[in-house]
Amino acid sequence: MPKSTFIQELAERVLRENQSLEHITMIFPNRRAGLFFRKALAKIIDKPIWMPEVISLEDFVLRHQPLRKIDTLEGVFSLFEVYKTFQQQEESFDQFFFWGEMILRDFNEIDHYLVDPKKLFTSIKTQKELDEEFYFLDEEERKVIQSFWASFLPKASKTQEAFLETWKILLPIYEDFTKKLIAQGEGYMGLIYREFSDKLEQYFGDFHRKIYFAGFNALTMTEERIFKYFVKEKNASIAWDLDAYYFENKKQEAGYFFREYARDTILSRTFPEEQESRFNRKQVTKTGVSLEVGQTKALAEKLEVLAQDPNFIPDRTVIVLPQENMLFPVLHALPESIDKVNITMGLPLKETPVFSLLESLLMLQNPPRKSEVGKPLFYYKPLIDILDHPLLQGVEDEKVREVVGNIRKRNQIIIYHEDLEFKSELLNLIFRKADHPLKYLMEVLHGLHAHWKEAKHDLELEFIVRFYEHLISLNEMIGDRQDELSYDFLIKLFRKISKSLKIPFTGEPLNGLQIMGILETRNLDFDNVFVLNMNEDAWPAPPKRGSFVPYNIRKAFELPIQDHHDAIYAYLFYRLLQRADNIHFYYNTVSEFNLNGEISRLVQQLEIESGIPFKTEILANPVKVPSTDAITVEKTDEIFDKMRRYLDGAEGKNASRFTPSAFNIYLDCRLKFYFRYVEQLWEPDEMQEEMDAQVFGNILHDTMELIYRDFTKKEKRQEIYPQDFFWLKAGVEGAMKQTFIKHYGIKNEKNFKPEGRTLIAWDILKKFINQILALDETYAPFRIVALEAGTRDGYAVDYPIEVNGESIEVRLKGIIDRLDYKQGKVRVLDYKTGRDKREFNSVESLTNRDDAGRNKAVFQVFFYSYLFMKKYQEEYEIIEPGILNSSDLFKKGFDSRVYHKEPRKPGIPVTEFRQYLEEFEESLAELVTEVFDKSVPFDQTDDEKKCSYCSFKEICGR
Repeated sequence: MPKSTFIQELAERVLRENQSLEHITMIFPNRRAGLFFRKALAKIIDKPIWMPEVISLEDFVLRHQPLRKIDTLEGVFSLFEVYKTFQQQEESFDQFFFWGEMILRDFNEIDHYLVDPKKLFTSIKTQKELDEEFYFLDEEERKVIQSFWASFLPKASKTQEAFLETWKILLPIYEDFTKKLIAQGEGYMGLIYREFSDKLEQYFGDFHRKIYFAGFNALTMTEERIFKYFVKEKNASIAWDLDAYYFENKKQEAGYFFREYARDTILSRTFPEEQESRFNRKQVTKTGVSLEVGQTKALAEKLEVLAQDPNFIPDRTVIVLPQENMLFPVLHALPESIDKVNITMGLPLKETPVFSLLESLLMLQNPPRKSEVGKPLFYYKPLIDILDHPLLQGVEDEKVREVVGNIRKRNQIIIYHEDLEFKSELLNLIFRKADHPLKYLMEVLHGLHAHWKEAKHDLELEFIVRFYEHLISLNEMIGDRQDELSYDFLIKLFRKISKSLKIPFTGEPLNGLQIMGILETRNLDFDNVFVLNMNEDAWPAPPKRGSFVPYNIRKAFELPIQDHHDAIYAYLFYRLLQRADNIHFYYNTVSEFNLNGEISRLVQQLEIESGIPFKTEILANPVKVPSTDAITVEKTDEIFDKMRRYLDGAEGKNASRFTPSAFNIYLDCRLKFYFRYVEQLWEPDEMQEEMDAQVFGNILHDTMELIYRDFTKKEKRQEIYPQDFFWLKAGVEGAMKQTFIKHYGIKNEKNFKPEGRTLIAWDILKKFINQILALDETYAPFRIVALEAGTRDGYAVDYPIEVNGESIEVRLKGIIDRLDYKQGKVRVLDYKTGRDKREFNSVESLTNRDDAGRNKAVFQVFFYSYLFMKKYQEEYEIIEPGILNSSDLFKKGFDSRVYHKEPRKPGIPVTEFRQYLEEFEESLAELVTEVFDKSVPFDQTDDEKKCSYCSFKEICGR
């Protein structure tokens, strides 16, 4: 037989004290308690009778007075109109809104607690005023408030002066604002309660219904005035939901408000002479679990066992979630034996996929820069988020994949409207310039609803409809002000509103296991209580609301402060437990990821002070970090077959050639070489807002090629003379623009304009290019032999080696940035925009993977020189490898040659590659042979520093 609950005892009392219930009004803190009261009353009634009126206090007040309740946003808009008449400097609504909310909260509390605003908003300018003001307060309150204002004397600091500037206009703003609202027949709840409590006799002079106030605690001053009026004048009753354990113990903050009311001359008569104590014979378990998901698993195990008990009553069991983000993990973890569940919390709209889509739509309309020609342009992040969004699945999927692929491949940060060519009406509805943001969102939702209606997905349609309804209300509320509001503000406002809006779960609230937030548990009692996230900063939750009224002044005028907040949460805690038999607290033991690993002080207090024996459990999975085994790939016949694409005779799309970059990767890490060149695992294209080194280098290479190619084509000669550089330098910006447009796939070149980070890269590139041209000018005259040579395998060789007992020819190639000729000398030039150096220790070191000083850039230009020597058929006398590297380019006396630098000796310039030919051929032969040697596997590098930026480190576990 389950124990009686507060609601059951109340129902029995009301029935016992009244012969007829039709003239009874039951007033509860919330509507949910009223539902349970009706159920409890119905169970004990044995004949047809009229039920009493059951209503929440807020509904009771709103019903009996004329003012319409406005919500916060509506109130802040109205407050702003009043504020503008007092502001000393112009301020937009965007700037005002978030501190306007704070002012509205303060006004709400001032009215709820019946504070005289004229006395509250007093400004103290002299010591005499400080001594004479606040005579109406008692001595302790006077000292508190005088300690605050004393710091402003004899002269206020700049911060204090800024505070006073706002403080002195709050009273006239309050007076004008409240007058305006009342004249319009509107009010925020504090004002409505104040007006209601001032006119109780006017509203209820001839009121003859019997009233029961049930389950209240921590009354505001307006509520207290209402209660006292009905108790004194209308013989109302109050049913206090409390326990002697915390009521009679002055150290227990949970009973603070009840003790205050018990001393009141009017309210004291509503307390019974003796209070029952129920804090005994309880089974309490506290379970520490690492991370939140572990709590739901532990909870599910307990529920599974509990559900097997024949005496188990689901609707006398509650799961309390101090943090609503635990709702879905709990629902997913519930055992199948729990077949009926009632959820009181509601699903926040912010957690639905529609929210993320609408948020992206607003961000889409707010790109980091605006189009100068009035055409819409879009920032890549929200655009990709929208195109990849699950709510748009099935809408031109192939075209969407193509667009997203091109954006990532070209690293397009800004996308122009004309680059998006969709046939879908819905996508064209999305990707356009929105003149009215909220109407734009509603139009997209309308199109989205039509799309999902065909798919018959009821849940998504419900989300869409709910958002549509709220957007209609918001649009009507904001009205013509939309044009004044920035997108940044609208995005913040949208997030804020969506966080507070919830979709209620349908179901039977009186049956099944209950899942509730903290506040929903008021007045309800359960045999089995499970509380998750019972950590400090979860219950009690930290107060987050700011206020313009400083702490000292709040305390002196008895406005709510931290102690008030703590007392409320302590009461909710003890009240939930007072009639429970089995109590389970789950808390997180890990102090990281923004989580507090400490159990709530309320639990610790209960354990220490109550004498109730606690069972303590700590659940943890010992984490065993597996050792990372070395990865080695043997060159089996299957692997070797894949490598044949690099051998002579390979044909078709699969045929390929090794470049010096491939060999540099092989020397860095054989396994990385295997992933990329044997298995052909290429990194996915990633968006980078800052131009990375590879893109920077590619644009420099392409621009230099374009400058010289266009000039030689126009002049119909390959020779470059000193007098040509006037025209070559004049063409730099045009060539750069063409290169940028080509790289980023911009269809209309009028849309291109370097700015932001691109402008910085543009300026640096321009400086590099002009410096290269300046150096070329001093070197001229010369003849251009080739630009980007080897792009069509022009500089490619089939390199013969003996390996694995057979003769094979390995296909090699290189793309040489520039070849030029002067007086019998051919320069093989490579542009480098990184930190590459031009010195090398020895030819052998260039292919020695264990040499920390191995110079990849010199190996590359030697490789190019070797290919040139093998392929170039015309006459020349000297091959000079050279590097135009950005780190040395601006040094005085720079020349492009590479230097052979032995220890403790000055570097020797390499003026003829063939002096090093024999050593280089020997090193290259060893390297190429090793690549195809079946006895040398593809293994990991020993130098794990090289793994830091490797795309395959997750595969290797490094």
